[in-house]
Amino acid sequence: MLTILKERPAFAIFVQFFILILILGFFWSLVLNKLEIHTYLNCYHSIFLDYFFQVITVLGDGVFAIIVSVFIFFVKEKKQGILLILTFLISALLVQILKNFIFFDSMRPLFYIQSGELKVEIVEGLKLHLYNSFPSGHTTTIFAMCSMFSLFVKSRKFGIFLFVIALATAYSRIYLSQHFFQDTLAGALIGVTVSLIIFQIFTRKIAMTTNNSVQKQQD
Repeated sequence: MLTILKERPAFAIFVQFFILILILGFFWSLVLNKLEIHTYLNCYHSIFLDYFFQVITVLGDGVFAIIVSVFIFFVKEKKQGILLILTFLISALLVQILKNFIFFDSMRPLFYIQSGELKVEIVEGLKLHLYNSFPSGHTTTIFAMCSMFSLFVKSRKFGIFLFVIALATAYSRIYLSQHFFQDTLAGALIGVTVSLIIFQIFTRKIAMTTNNSVQKQQD
């Protein structure tokens, strides 16, 4: 882990911001319940933001992740494309298991809006879901993809850019009342963790293959 942080400055800055948000979010969740946090994060709406977050939330969609992965595979680097698609598939599978078999009774904000416990603005024309709130699949996908991308580059500025994109996409799920803050926090944690594990496994296999090839040549 420390080696990767030293060798991958874009990922290092991405993780630093992520850990900061994770820590702050954890303590915030201890002080306020999910309804209070959701109300606070939805205190301001506008026509522009309604449109903006409906557009940016698409970045966390599985179809978009697949399109990007396939594009990278054929246009730029096959290894990177494989890492991206593996990261998406594994993180998405994990989220679906959690949603449908462990936290299947976790209700989305719409349930509390309909019951009158939660009073926030709703974006007109948007279809809101009712069940399978925890964790946020869109947030998992965008953090998985962006953290993996940050492992491909060295620019710290690009690492910051990727984190801003991931954070904005995660917030869009809250703004649109598709998820609670805790759902996005868990999704982000899953996404970053899966991308790091896959990258480490992949690089270790490459290192082992290289060493074996060198050893055979020497023999």
